[in-house]
Amino acid sequence: MQLATPWGSSMPTLLLRKAALCGLFFCLAPNANAAWFNDTRAIMGTEVSVSLWSDTEGTGKQAVEGVMAIMEGVNRRLSPYIASSDLAKLNSEAAKVPVLLTDELDLLYRQSLWMFHQSEGAFDITYASVGRLYDYRQKVAPTQKELEAHLGALSTRHLVYDAKARSLAFSQPDVSIDLGGIAKGYAVDLAINYLKGLGIKHAYVGAGGDSRILGDRRGRPWVIGIKNPRMKEGGADTVIKLPLSDVAVSTSGDYERFFIDDSGERIHHIINPKTGKSASEVMSVTILGEEGIATDPLSTAVFVLGVQKGINLVDKLSGFDAIIIDSTGQVHYSNGLMPPSP
Repeated sequence: MQLATPWGSSMPTLLLRKAALCGLFFCLAPNANAAWFNDTRAIMGTEVSVSLWSDTEGTGKQAVEGVMAIMEGVNRRLSPYIASSDLAKLNSEAAKVPVLLTDELDLLYRQSLWMFHQSEGAFDITYASVGRLYDYRQKVAPTQKELEAHLGALSTRHLVYDAKARSLAFSQPDVSIDLGGIAKGYAVDLAINYLKGLGIKHAYVGAGGDSRILGDRRGRPWVIGIKNPRMKEGGADTVIKLPLSDVAVSTSGDYERFFIDDSGERIHHIINPKTGKSASEVMSVTILGEEGIATDPLSTAVFVLGVQKGINLVDKLSGFDAIIIDSTGQVHYSNGLMPPSP
């Protein structure tokens, strides 16, 4: 049985294994220009943040600008809303003829396919076949009749992949792909790898619910907070704080894009591929792992699967941990984060 504790309870002691064991003291930088460099910008439909330590001002500024340029580039290539993007072109042509994939799309398709199979279809990039019927700003959801008319197009099994040619075709005309469940995690990976190439050793890069940490915070762990999914005025905005280093963290929550319909139901953007409707068993899922390209889709898959099936999936896979807040506010941990027996 998995541990379930109410919000605000103490963090499981095994989380401390994630903390940086880097000693109690660190040396002052000999260069007077050494400092933390930070920036936050609106990119990819979310807030992108970077914080990094550099021994020189020039490298620090270059690193920040480089990260933002990477994020902008991923958005230009993978946004389904930019007509010239690689993804938009794929969506417009693949039902007619096989489309040759870029190296990037090929990588993301294969990773998405792997997660589709691991999660038994809970993660499915064709969710856009139904997801495009929702308008969260205008508080519009499809009718049951509209859902039934489009649900047949929602399945990765409608994607015909030619590994030799590296091409993709859609076997049904109403199929549409959205990489929103993997692209941000992939983007933070690109950013961290870029920073490593510059010699940066301490950094945080975040894009909405996806982040990745490089090193520690110069002798201390980075502290990542899990948001309170039902924060009330005057209440705490985080329910759990994690001391971490060298890790990717992805959180999927039902509070990012949502509205409450006339019946009082919360309609949000994490779609259950089997129903075409918002998944409802949990409020929030946080996944810890080595790379965002894996933690990002896994957090979505676990959200759709629910507590027990989701934890079973995480425990089956190697190198991942999970924290789930269910629909009642109880917190559940995967085996790697369970506190030791007394």
